[in-house]
Amino acid sequence: MDAKHLQLVAEQAARMAGSFMKLMSFKDLQVFQKGKSDFVTNFDMESERLLKNHILMHFPNHVIQAEESKINIKSLPKEVIWFIDPLDGTKAFLRGNFAFVSMAIAAWYKTGLLAGVVYNAFTDMLYSASKNGKVRLNGSNLGKPMSASLDKARLIVDFSNKLPMPLKKTLATADLTGQIGRAYRLGGGISTHLMLIAQGTLHGGLFWGAGYKGEYWDIGAAALILEELGLKFTNLEGNPIHPKDKIFDQLLVARPKLHAEMLTWVKELKEV
Repeated sequence: MDAKHLQLVAEQAARMAGSFMKLMSFKDLQVFQKGKSDFVTNFDMESERLLKNHILMHFPNHVIQAEESKINIKSLPKEVIWFIDPLDGTKAFLRGNFAFVSMAIAAWYKTGLLAGVVYNAFTDMLYSASKNGKVRLNGSNLGKPMSASLDKARLIVDFSNKLPMPLKKTLATADLTGQIGRAYRLGGGISTHLMLIAQGTLHGGLFWGAGYKGEYWDIGAAALILEELGLKFTNLEGNPIHPKDKIFDQLLVARPKLHAEMLTWVKELKEV
């Protein structure tokens, strides 16, 4: 399987869908509620349609697993499976916070990820990688991010409101007590936040969800990009994340040494 070819098709699909999205009129915006605090727009649906059509035009036998047209996969198929989030950060999009909106495309085959693309059409920043290849930002190679010790690291720390109060208080004040260098908690899609780590703006991230939100399409593309940059991308137990897992909102991301420090910190927090 040619990972670079998959990467190229994913890049083409993202730019094509992104260009069309920017041409859509916001006067025609339609918003539908899927659940409590869970929304979808006609922009999401049109982006997904275009992404799927482009990929299937090149690979008609591949399988698509996308947010707005999810299929039930009891076991991973023998063909390449594409995980697509057509508009990651819908609530940020509805607020006009376009800096934290992106589309994410990941290709998985047999035992792992082969290609990943994260694209913000509104800022025109396209992050792209293939297995054992260079990570690119708008066609230019990205270098490996620098590491830092836990007490000096710039981290994004994001956590669910559903966590126990003592744990939430500790996470919210971690940057004030000298446990970490600084905490960033911003609104918007997770893919865009993870790309802040990829480009070196942040050293790592701790995402401590309640354990029931998210899907693999939220993180698959970013996972490959970050791993190809030499970062560890795991759950809060330090284990790799698989598409067949049940939890996708509890993540730990950093260079190996910092990741080990963060993992120890997380284990201590679980005992609070």
